[in-house]
Amino acid sequence: MKRVFILLFLSILLIPTGAKAKTLQEYYDQLDDLQEQYNKNKNNKKMTQSEINAANTEISNINDSITQIRKDITQAEEDIKQSEEDIEDKKTETDGFLQFLQVTNGGNIYLEYIFDADSYTEFIYRYEVVKQLTNYNSDLIDDLEELIKKLEQQKIDLANKQKNLESRRKELTSKVNKLTASLASYQTEGISLDKDIEGLRDEINAYEAAGCKRDQDVSSCNALINATGWQYPIYKGCVTSEYTGFKIRTDWSGGGGHHGIDLSCISEGTNVYPTANGKIARIIRKSSCGGNQVYVYHTINGKKFTTAYLHLLSISSDLYVGKLVTDNTVIGKVGGGSTSTKKGGYDRCTTGTHLHFGIAEGWNATSFSSYSINPREKLAFPKLIYNGGGYFYK
Repeated sequence: MKRVFILLFLSILLIPTGAKAKTLQEYYDQLDDLQEQYNKNKNNKKMTQSEINAANTEISNINDSITQIRKDITQAEEDIKQSEEDIEDKKTETDGFLQFLQVTNGGNIYLEYIFDADSYTEFIYRYEVVKQLTNYNSDLIDDLEELIKKLEQQKIDLANKQKNLESRRKELTSKVNKLTASLASYQTEGISLDKDIEGLRDEINAYEAAGCKRDQDVSSCNALINATGWQYPIYKGCVTSEYTGFKIRTDWSGGGGHHGIDLSCISEGTNVYPTANGKIARIIRKSSCGGNQVYVYHTINGKKFTTAYLHLLSISSDLYVGKLVTDNTVIGKVGGGSTSTKKGGYDRCTTGTHLHFGIAEGWNATSFSSYSINPREKLAFPKLIYNGGGYFYK
């Protein structure tokens, strides 16, 4: 009885940790879930894009309104300035006329002008001329002053309207940013549901080709040679972008999370190797966000891992899902430069030559991001090259 207990205890200790045993049937279940999620997100994506389009249209209209308001404010300011100048001119003209009529050499020729008439009729005429002239100038000044008040109020109203529109534009811009981030969540770097579905189907086919049964743990029919350590995926390089996980990265205008680190300081066409012995788990070709990609399953020191290699210029022609590879097998070539959309390529999630390298715990080529870890936990990469970091060598 004691021996049975000891054997049972040892068998528990020998069960691999860090990953739950997964049957082929569970892969089929996961495929069904992904298909359902894909159909749901496809509708949500259309709704989100529709909201973004509507918000962008409103922002565009607001920008046009603000532009017109600024023009109206400028015109009102010019009108106010001109009216103020007209008032000053009329005041000067009226003051000069009254001074001329009323005071010359200490005398009041305003009265002299009136009383110097030769007849009563001329007296009345001169009186009316002076009266109408002064009243006209006075009325004109009143009208101009009223116009200034009206224009000043118009300027205030326009400024308030502009302020409200700019507040609304800010609100809509924030909404667009959130919606765009939500839209991006349906496809971030290396992640795409339709590609996940395609990759999972390839993986299931490889397991079935290896003889796995529905109720069988795939690791028992798909065993890998245990590796004992990690190697760099390229013969040399530097780090140009850090791992952020699901946290929005700030070093790239595309936003989104970053489930790996970017390795650069090498030329396009440089060989890419698995970081340890393993088996090809997934191959993606010409994804619009991540380009050519290879995922490899490993068992390192008894623990399961998945590694990812993105933005490849090309994938080795003899590679296929299920193929055993070593850390000296060339799985592809570094890309990211000529393959970027900015240079006429198909990959919108790259702006220059580099290898995106990622590590995830367990055999999770399909749900890679959810299990990803910082590659620095396993490999001693130098600091960012921009922060004084140097090169690493394979």
